[in-house]
Amino acid sequence: MGTDVVFLIFLMFCECVVPNEGVKLGLLVTTDNVVSFSNPGLVISGAMTLAVDDVNRNPSLLPDMKLEFVWNNTEGYEDGSIRALTDQWRDGVVAFFGPGETCTTEARIAASWNVPMISYMCSEYPVSDKSLYPTFARTLPPDTQVSNSILALLENFGWTNVTLVVSETVYIVLGKYFEALEFAHYMYEMGLLAGGEYMVITVELDQEYSRDFPQSLMQGPFEADLRPGIIESYRSVLVLVPSPPSNPDYALFEREVDQKSKEPPFNFSSKLTRRIPRTAAYLYDSVMIYAHALHGTIQKGGSVTDGQAIIKNTISRQYESVLGNMMYIDHNGDAEINITVLALKPYSDPATSDHTHGLLPVAIFREEDGRPVFQITAPDGIDWVGGTPPLVEPPCGFRGQRCLTQPDFAAEISGSVIGGLCLVLFIIGLVVYRNYKYESELARMLWKIDYRDIVRRGMRSKLNTSSRCLNVSQLTMNSDTAQVFAHVGYYKGATVAIKWVHKNHVDLTRSVRKELKLMKDLRHDNIATFIGACVDSPNICIITEYCTKGSLTDILENTDVKLDTMFTASIVTDILKGMIYLHSSELKSHGNLKSSNCVVDSRWVVKVTDFGLQEFKAGSKDEAGEHAYYRNLLWKAPELLRDPSAQARGTPKGDVYAFGIILYEIEGREGPYGTCAEDPKEIVEKIRGGTDLFRPDTQHLDCEKFVIDVMHVCWAELPESRPEFKAVRNLLKPMKRGMKSNIFDNMMNIMEKYANNLEELVEERTHQLVEEKKKTDALLYSMLPKTVADQLKRGKRVDPESFDMVTIFFSDIVGFTSLSAESTPLQVVDLLNDLYTCFDDIISNFDVYKVETIGDAYMVVSGLPIQNGDRHGGEIASMALALLKAVSSFKIRHRGDHKMHLRIGIHSGPCCAGVVGLKMPRYCLFGDTVNTASRMESHGQALKIHCSQECKNVLDRLGGYHLVKRGVITMKGKGEKVTYWLLGEDRSGRHNLPPVPPPLPLSPTTQLPTTCGQSHANSPPSWSTTSLR
Repeated sequence: MGTDVVFLIFLMFCECVVPNEGVKLGLLVTTDNVVSFSNPGLVISGAMTLAVDDVNRNPSLLPDMKLEFVWNNTEGYEDGSIRALTDQWRDGVVAFFGPGETCTTEARIAASWNVPMISYMCSEYPVSDKSLYPTFARTLPPDTQVSNSILALLENFGWTNVTLVVSETVYIVLGKYFEALEFAHYMYEMGLLAGGEYMVITVELDQEYSRDFPQSLMQGPFEADLRPGIIESYRSVLVLVPSPPSNPDYALFEREVDQKSKEPPFNFSSKLTRRIPRTAAYLYDSVMIYAHALHGTIQKGGSVTDGQAIIKNTISRQYESVLGNMMYIDHNGDAEINITVLALKPYSDPATSDHTHGLLPVAIFREEDGRPVFQITAPDGIDWVGGTPPLVEPPCGFRGQRCLTQPDFAAEISGSVIGGLCLVLFIIGLVVYRNYKYESELARMLWKIDYRDIVRRGMRSKLNTSSRCLNVSQLTMNSDTAQVFAHVGYYKGATVAIKWVHKNHVDLTRSVRKELKLMKDLRHDNIATFIGACVDSPNICIITEYCTKGSLTDILENTDVKLDTMFTASIVTDILKGMIYLHSSELKSHGNLKSSNCVVDSRWVVKVTDFGLQEFKAGSKDEAGEHAYYRNLLWKAPELLRDPSAQARGTPKGDVYAFGIILYEIEGREGPYGTCAEDPKEIVEKIRGGTDLFRPDTQHLDCEKFVIDVMHVCWAELPESRPEFKAVRNLLKPMKRGMKSNIFDNMMNIMEKYANNLEELVEERTHQLVEEKKKTDALLYSMLPKTVADQLKRGKRVDPESFDMVTIFFSDIVGFTSLSAESTPLQVVDLLNDLYTCFDDIISNFDVYKVETIGDAYMVVSGLPIQNGDRHGGEIASMALALLKAVSSFKIRHRGDHKMHLRIGIHSGPCCAGVVGLKMPRYCLFGDTVNTASRMESHGQALKIHCSQECKNVLDRLGGYHLVKRGVITMKGKGEKVTYWLLGEDRSGRHNLPPVPPPLPLSPTTQLPTTCGQSHANSPPSWSTTSLR
């Protein structure tokens, strides 16, 4: 829908453009609306008015049309430019001139509208693609145009070894003019430009060059004069700049542009002296090019709205610029640049008439066959430092490498020959030394053992009768369970195993000695170490490491030894490790692998034994009977049983077969062929016959399926179908998932876990002990003051202490004797427990210490063992008021209608306190103050607080307590005393309060019975606000 609307509007616009009417052009300028010299948009805008006027005044150019224009400010942003472009198109503009900063998106929009756009400032590269921007052209040469001129200059002098910024002899600097200035000056200071061997070429397209100021490109932006050495530096510099205007009337053009910019529609005026940039010429040229292209299009019958046709008449043509130069717009719509080459030349300063040097034009580039050609225009040419242009490379090279004298390599050749001979001699010597060492070791026979050095102990294959082992861990940890399964003896303090070789003598040929030396060199954790051999008849034997747990056969046949998954996996892994090592050694195979040749040491590490020494044992007599002979063949591979000439050393594939039988033994623990009814001879004959594949029965095995699969693949009939031991190890890896490498390590891991669990258990018990200690301390602090209890806990003696001023509280229950007579003992106990539990909870809110309860008497003190100034009187008074209030609502369980009446007496004065007794020690108070306080209670009245004069004085100093005078009463042993009734308190009236002392430890809050007024467990009592704290 949106496309249709645009199309209709476009048709309407096309119909409205008719001959003899104005052709509206659109100018897009960039200005920030600030009147200053740096305002290029409005400074050059007068060129638009001048060009439109010149076209309209020319009767031969667009005679039936009149050009007019509108202008908009793009503000230098793409979105502002697009907004202005759209507004002009809606206003009927048929050609755009601009924009300045950006043009890629704008040109694409103009192409979609088929409106020509000729830019005078934009230098973006993508718009040169006429397949995407068919209606775009520009009079500002893009920066890429200068490359052809640079190539022409380099080609003219044959400078082929160049790169941008840094090269061999010619340095090309593309950047600001002051950057090239610094670069050339730095090369001069390094002494590189003194001999004329280097040349610096710089391109300056932004900074305009003026013949009136030939030193402008030799000064920095903030320099007023030439710096020392800059003239010498620029003798080796060529500067490429856009050709300056050659039009003799160009100054008049600049004045007219300036005047037009001050007139409507721009009205740009400034009192600053303004120099019109050459961009004004590009704007003027763009209008003139459009006018001629439109004129040609109209003559060909074209339309003013056909942007592509207009641009086609613009490209690939020459035009004379208002600058005075012949310009050319190529097939991409880009104006080609006219470059002038500047070089250092002497000149006279017209202002001072001084003879100096400046950059003056020395050459240009003319078009020849569509490409620029360098042409010198200065009569005296270029003043080269060395008289001629620098060579592309010095005759001797940049580093003198071409002028070096022919080196004499005789010393190098001689050294190489001698070094080679030395290396050959060293290798020969090394080989000779190794052979000598090997032969020496063969001759020394380090493996040879004198039988007289062996101490015999021999017991043969029986279990120690003292063993009562029921599990493997006991076998491992107890030394008295060691087993002897072979001939043993002691050699150099170590227990060794002795294997007899039943032959008359041993011929120590070279091959036998090599075999014995090889056995001596083999070392691995899972093979039994070969210690040596006795070769003196009749004591010919082989001495190896002794393993105390015996062979794997003995362990599998011992029902007392329980093998769980961990032990089974460890045994299998050890056998695999030993066989992998043997197969990778010079032995290549075992040849006699069976469960009786797998021995177990004291750490339950399985080691392979009875391998090698085939020539040493050749010719020995086998003393075993027929049954034992055929039983030993149950592990031998079928192909070896069928081949009578098979070597005794066996084959690697035969070892894999034997391992499959051993694996079956470990899992079944019923021998190599389980419960098979045939005897060993019959089994061997069936295997040798091969007519029917005969193997152990695996159906009754209680193990993982992958283990059974490994058995079958190991005892495959064809040797090539059996895997290598490394492959078998990978197949059996699931057996040892989460386990250590051997049994002993696994047992240690279990012990570590137990130790960690024990640590956690000890920590938990310690925490429980701490909690119980806290409870004990809380109970102790409820019976004694904390300071006193801490001293007793440390075993220290608690010395009595005197206190200058404390306040003591006494209370008893009025009518308690008659109430007790009417109640059972249990009811009395419940009554006192409920009442004093209520009291204990209340006094926990005050800085007081409960001394004791005797029957219905309740005694409390404040001011000790930690003194609190005068606060003790207020604490006791507030506490007494709280207790009196609580007792008024106290309910007796068995006498719900009975009202409890409490009689209270308080007195202040000095006293002494200390711990009395060792059994159930008590913290007791002594002194007249205690007696007086007791008299105050006994001479009081029910539901009233009887206060002495001394206590009143303390309360008066605190303030806020209401007392009334009772009068003079006579007390036994005290005489006449003036006493008072404590009626209440007012906290707002208190003053002279001493600092709050550290709080005393309080007894744990007890859940009060429902008979104590209101519930104190969930919320503080109403009287808690009377506390001084």
